Amino acid sequence: MISPTQPDDIPRDTFLGLLGYRCSRHIQALDAIAALAYGEDLTERVGSVRWPIAADALTAGAGLERTAVAMDLDVFDLRVGLGHWVAEQHRLGLIDADRYEQVVNLVREE
Repeated sequence: MISPTQPDDIPRDTFLGLLGYRCSRHIQALDAIAALAYGEDLTERVGSVRWPIAADALTAGAGLERTAVAMDLDVFDLRVGLGHWVAEQHRLGLIDADRYEQVVNLVREE
């Protein structure tokens, strides 16, 4: 495989473990551009599961404080981040209106 120069050069079906391996391999070989591309792709993929899992935790009753602590955030940042995520998912048609309202209600200020 040719060394990537941007995250879009990396096939979306590349396993996370392989991304991590390739990232560390390029860091060791001092191929900084490829390491950055792999690292950015890995960061984006891992980060993308963060918000739906947070929404699931809140739906299950974990509460804002516990969920924020588990994410190493404060409650304000959890509310803002989850609010942005759910709005974007709804705008893109990836979640329905009921789920959107449910998550919005979970992060709304009391």
